Amino acid sequence: MREDQIRVLVVEDHPITRDGVRSGLERDGRAVVVAEAADVPTACRVADRVRPDVALIDLRLRPHPEEATGHGVGVIHYLRRHQPEVRVLVLSQAGPEELLAAVQAGAHGCVSKAATAAELTDAVAAVLTGPVLPAELAAHLIGELHRHTRPLTSRERDVLRCLANGYDNREIAAQLHIAVRTVNRHLENIRDKLGRTRRSDLIRIARTHLMPWQS
Repeated sequence: MREDQIRVLVVEDHPITRDGVRSGLERDGRAVVVAEAADVPTACRVADRVRPDVALIDLRLRPHPEEATGHGVGVIHYLRRHQPEVRVLVLSQAGPEELLAAVQAGAHGCVSKAATAAELTDAVAAVLTGPVLPAELAAHLIGELHRHTRPLTSRERDVLRCLANGYDNREIAAQLHIAVRTVNRHLENIRDKLGRTRRSDLIRIARTHLMPWQS
């Protein structure tokens, strides 16, 4: 294993799928599978031992005697609590509601089981630096955001995108050619509509729901 290779934990209950994933990733060379697990408890124990860069998780796992269900969201919750630095990529053919639950639990992206080996490796590499979501799921996420909140105006979305890019208020004002006090007012409106007061929460929401899929 080279030092520059991405270290991947594969959580999948079908051996033939695990074999295919491992073969596809390692044939490309950018990533290497450092461990595999077929159920939630094993995945949690193995993750603690190998400390992967990326966890590739199937949502629909077979139940283990130690648990009531075999849902991969349990692994996502565990990693967010105990290894928040691990990037979580869901490998699944689940519908948008199930994938939405995975993203809300802390997954950083999703890739279809129908993906080619090249597409899978691209997703593993991309999730290290940002979210990886199929267009239909991104649209569903945005719809859910709007359904549960008062809609943001076009200018408020612009401010939120700038916030996600790491700009401070003066930089946002310069980027959008508006006054700093106008930026402050937009941020107050955004906080009120989204029910969030911390800047870090607004940045997280923006990066999850508005970037990079909305233009």
